[in-house]
This record gives sequence, C-alpha cells and structure tokens, in this order.
Amino acid sequence: MRLAVLAAALLAASSWLHPAQAAAPEAQSGRSVAAAMQDDQPGAQDLARWFYAVLTGEIAANTGHPAVAYTELLKAARDMNSEPLFERATEVAVAAGAPEQALAAVNAWRSAQPESLKAQTWAAQLLVALGRNADAVSAISRVIAITPEPQRPKAILSLVPLFAHANDPRAAINLAKKSLAPYQAMPQSSLVIGLLQARAGDAKLAFAAASKALAADHGMQAAAALLLQTYTVNPQQADALLQQYFVAKPDDANLRLAWIQAALGQQRDGIALTQAQALSTTKPDLPEGWLILGSLQLQQEQVLLAQKSLLTYLSLVGKSGVSAAHAGSARAYLALADAARKQHDYPQAEHWLAQIPAGQESLAVTLQKATILAEQNKLNAGLELLDKLPNATPEQQRERLFARAQLYRTAKQYSQAYGVLKPGLAQFGKDADYVYETAMMAEKAGDTAEMETLLRRIIAADTRYQPAYNALGYTLADQDKQLPQALKLVAHALKLSPGNPFVLDSMGWVQFRMGDLKSARAALEQAYAARQDPEIAAHLAEVLWHQGDKARARKILQEAFDRAPQDDVVKAAMQRMAVRF
Repeated sequence: MRLAVLAAALLAASSWLHPAQAAAPEAQSGRSVAAAMQDDQPGAQDLARWFYAVLTGEIAANTGHPAVAYTELLKAARDMNSEPLFERATEVAVAAGAPEQALAAVNAWRSAQPESLKAQTWAAQLLVALGRNADAVSAISRVIAITPEPQRPKAILSLVPLFAHANDPRAAINLAKKSLAPYQAMPQSSLVIGLLQARAGDAKLAFAAASKALAADHGMQAAAALLLQTYTVNPQQADALLQQYFVAKPDDANLRLAWIQAALGQQRDGIALTQAQALSTTKPDLPEGWLILGSLQLQQEQVLLAQKSLLTYLSLVGKSGVSAAHAGSARAYLALADAARKQHDYPQAEHWLAQIPAGQESLAVTLQKATILAEQNKLNAGLELLDKLPNATPEQQRERLFARAQLYRTAKQYSQAYGVLKPGLAQFGKDADYVYETAMMAEKAGDTAEMETLLRRIIAADTRYQPAYNALGYTLADQDKQLPQALKLVAHALKLSPGNPFVLDSMGWVQFRMGDLKSARAALEQAYAARQDPEIAAHLAEVLWHQGDKARARKILQEAFDRAPQDDVVKAAMQRMAVRF
C-alpha cells in the first residue's frame, strides 16, 4: 500500500482543519472571521469519504485492479486538490499501460493546479511518449516558464532525455527548437539542440552549437564536453574555445584528459603536450597525468624531462599502493627504457625492461629489446629475438612482419625492410594499413614508383583512407610534379582529417612548390603550432627563408636539427638553404 501517498493526503486534510496556524494571529481578529473559516473547513463526513476513496484506490492498485484504483484516486485528487494523489493516479495509469488515461489525469491536475511544475512535466513526458509533439511544445515551454529563473538554465539542460524520446532524432531536434524558441538566447538552449544534433549524427551542426554555447559561457562543462566529442570538425577552433574554458575551470582534470586524447587522435601532439604540462601543474597528485606527460616529452625528444615525469608517475603509483604489475607501470618502464636507449645507456634500458612482469611482455617490449641489440651492432641477435614471437594467427604473423621491418628500418637497412613486407602483400593485400606501411618502406628503399602504385591502390579501394591521400600528395609535391593533382589529394586528406598537422604540413609544402608562399606559411604555422615535428619545422623554415625572414628560419631549423640531426628532410632543407649548425 502506498502509505506515503495516503499520509500526504491525510496531512493535507489535517492542514485544512487548522488554517489559522498558517496565518499570523493578528490577521485572525473578530468572531465573524473565525466563524467564516469554520464554515469553509471540510466536515468529518468529507474527510471520511476522502480517506475511504484513497484507501480503496490503493488497495485496488495493489490487488491488480488498476481501473478502480485510477477512478478512486483521481476522484479523491479532485476533491482534495491533492498533488500527490493526482500524481499517484497518473502513475497507476502509466503502470497499467494506459497513457491516454494518464494524460487525462494530468490534464485534470493542470486545470486544478496550473502552476504545478510536476503536472506540466508529466504532461510534457506523456505527450512526447504519445507522439503528440505539437501539443508537447506548449507543455515543455510551460515547464520552463514556471521554473524559477535561477534554476532555469539547469532545467533546460535536463530536458535532453525528454526530447530524445521523440519519434526519431530529427523529430527530437525540431521539438527542441520549437520548445526552446523563447529561450534561444540562453546558451543552454544552443547546447541542448547541439546534443540532439550529435545524437542524430550531425557532428558539424553539433560542433557549431557547442561552440556558440561555450563562447557565451566559458565555464559550461557540458558545452566543452560536446566540443570534445565533435573535436575533429575543427580542431583549431575547438582548441581556442577550450583554452577559454580552462581559464574558467582550470581544475577540471577529466575534461583536460579528454582534450589530450582528442588532440592525440588528430596527431596534434604539441597541443596535447601543453595540456599535459598544465595537468601536471593543476593536478600534481594525479599519476595518469605524469605518465601521459612523460610519454609526450619522450616523443618530442625531451628525454631528461620525460625521465623525470615518468619517475614521478612511478613514485605516485607506489605511494598509492598499486601493484608494480599495473598496466600503467609497464608502460612507464617501457618508456624509461626507450629514454635510456635514446641516450645510448643500454644497461639502464635493459634494467627498466627487466622491471616489467613476465605476463606483460608485449610485442612492444620484445621490439624494444631487439632494437637495443640492433643499436649495438647485434642486428641478427635482434632478429632472432623477434623470430620467437607468436606466429600462429594471421594477426600474429602480421605483427611479426611489422616488427622485423621496423628493426631493419632502425638499422637503416631499408631494402631489407621493404623485402620483409612486400611478400606479405599476397596475404594482407586488402589490409589498408599493411599496404600503406609497405608503400612507405618502398619509398625508403628508393622505389618511389612502387610506392605510388601501392598508394593509388589504397585510394581506389578506400576513399576515406586519409594517410594514402596525404602521402601521395606530399610525394608528388616533393618531386615537384603533378602539383594540381597533389593539391587535390592533400585537400581531400585535410577534409578527412581537419587540423591534422602532418596533412597541414603537406598542404603547406604543396603550396610552397606552387609558389604561394603566403598560404604555405599559414598552413605550416598551423601545423608547427600543433606539433613541433622536425620535418614540419624544416618546411616552415624553408618558406620563411624564401620570404626573407631568415633569422626566424635559421632559429626554427636549428631547433629541428638539435632534435633530429640525422633526419633526411632537415638535412635537405639545410643543404638548400646553405646553412650549417
């Protein structure tokens, strides 16, 4: 039995018996007023009848007679003007699968209590469930209108699940736009529509809505989250807006981590590194932040800083009591081994690898061990180590081929690396990633014709495989041939991956080859801001050099050389610019 509802009804009746308690004594003066109030009080017969109706209704509801329950409860609700009873009658109808009866109860409720937020909310939910969106608009608008103004922004955001119950995603968007029209100036309205557009698969419109909301309210977390969800639409614009958000909410570690992951997904490692540094400052006790920071610093050849960050991570994990067998610890040990290897401290590298539990010795660990051997002129020993990798499944066979090719590449034996991958085309020729890696190795081995053939093969099979478009366009530009086609290829790659620094680099290089120095510089500046890659730096330096900004060109090229003195693109730029370091 719903004793709470019954108690609420009886309390309401009791309050009517003692109205003077709700008013100041001074207001209750004179015998005539008291007598009039006494006349308005419900009599004992009314109370008994209401009590009986509620009791009958609850017994009927709990014994499988919803129709009787609905009738008795609704009658009592009307007689007593009781919000709990109106709601209970509505619930009984809904539970009985009678939404029209539920709506009838709600309409009676709204008529009796037009300012009831609960009644208007129930009406909106039932109308949407019944597919009567046109009628739902006024109910939803009424819900917002009677919500106290300070709570209205939160109330608007809470409507997303209601709109999402509309017939289909497009209907949900239309319903939201009509219902929120009087409140379209509020950023929460833009965000609600954006969330529904994301649900409908329209990332561009969702991104625009999130951008509008976040521009209006820099600290709106839900808008920032939607912007990250649709980050690939326009990473540069997203980065600018997210910077404003973190000025307002610098301690939001979860969203900062999400920004880092989104940036890495678009290879915007410079942005990710900056945010990882900020995370280590705002949340210095968060172990994950230090692991990410150390990994990114290592990628940027900031070896000493990377070691410090990774050791900080291990220290924090150790203090928290997490086992050394934790997956994050294994990644940290592997990264520390890589840092030691980059410093040619091979015993220390082997020491870090030895800390990884046997059960977590992944392909990456084995490849790192093989690389350490190869860099000590023990290539054959490294290859023998890779030969011990599992080879039972096609995926394992593919991984072993990649590992062997990578080891030959580390040893700068590009022809052998290509020779490892080429035969695998018979088995993995429909695997775009495998074909792409083979193409890149063919180029390293000096067979650019084969590289172009393989890249065009990928493009013919998959028009959305961005790396092939980018690589082919860049190669044509680097060879200073078929520049209009190169431009078309890279433009398509940029459409597939907006803001990707490597694609922006290719675009800048194509434009440079075509003589458009202004556009080339703009593209390369964007690429370099997103990722301080030595080859991007070399291209930017060369464009700056041709524009006459030789001091900055020399500075950027010097930085690239310091990070990657053996890089072929860096050395080629130095040769063309006739500079030495």
